[in-house]
Amino acid sequence: MLTSFLDGVKSFAIARSLMTAIELDVFRVLERGPLSRADLKKRLSISDTPIADAFFDVLVSFEILAEEKGKLRLLSLGRSVLPVYESIQSWNKEMDLFYTSLNDLTGLLKSGRYRASVLSDYWRYKKSSKPTELQGSDVHDYSSVMDASQLQLSRLIVEFHEFGAHEHIIDFGGGYGRLAISLAEKYPHLRLTIADLPAVCEGARQRISAPGLAERIEYLPVDFLRGDLPKGVADGIIFSRVLHDWSDDEVFRLLLRSRTCLREHGKIYVLEPMLDENEDSDMSSVLSSLMVTLFGGKRRSVQEYTKFLRSAGYVEVSWKDCGLSIYKMIVGHI
Repeated sequence: MLTSFLDGVKSFAIARSLMTAIELDVFRVLERGPLSRADLKKRLSISDTPIADAFFDVLVSFEILAEEKGKLRLLSLGRSVLPVYESIQSWNKEMDLFYTSLNDLTGLLKSGRYRASVLSDYWRYKKSSKPTELQGSDVHDYSSVMDASQLQLSRLIVEFHEFGAHEHIIDFGGGYGRLAISLAEKYPHLRLTIADLPAVCEGARQRISAPGLAERIEYLPVDFLRGDLPKGVADGIIFSRVLHDWSDDEVFRLLLRSRTCLREHGKIYVLEPMLDENEDSDMSSVLSSLMVTLFGGKRRSVQEYTKFLRSAGYVEVSWKDCGLSIYKMIVGHI
């Protein structure tokens, strides 16, 4: 039992090694075929040192790699990363900040100043008194991370749910348009609006130029916690990986304010990594909850979001799994 505890204490080294393997492109290099340690070191441009061998040993022990006849090759666990490689690569920056923030977890727990963590500083729009005036790296850094990490989820959303009955959907916190593009490509009749900060909307506009898409994707540059929102213009609104960034009071305000954008019989779609109060939490979900709190948000249950939606005036609220980790979709009607 003590050995298991100590292994858990040292498990941060596994996490760091896995993310370093992503950063060095170990997976894509070995996707082309097995390599000796010496050749892999050359391909990765790393030094031929004991620490490099210890690093490979960690990957072998964690069953990312296997070593046979003097060569390292990808195992099935390592290959499972490849279809979502771009998304996982985008996590590196977040993970670095997560690790750094946890270096002073004792201090954050004692002071209660968890919203002052290094990780929370990365989401500068949350701390700004004038978020609509943010420019450059203040919005580009986190928007780029969110855009890349949204790739797999956006594809699943489009496959997972039927949106064909809608005419106009507003994607709140739509970033650089990953979900809007996926929806527009599948539904040629559908109009999409990306609602986000002005600089983010401009970044999306520059990226979305393909004929047939640019004409149907519009922009609502706004701070949607405080800015003016159009009334009765859409028959659907989506919050995908947005609400967990905010406090309970802010989530209720977002749901209440955005509801005014919907026409009669409109729907809201909320997609988040959600807990189910009827099930036991696993390690992945509790660690994700810890990370979310460090940038001032909160991981919530399906039941909590259902209460929020009903309090904001939505009826016939239902939910289902999205087929990705603990992601779930809640649908509400007006």
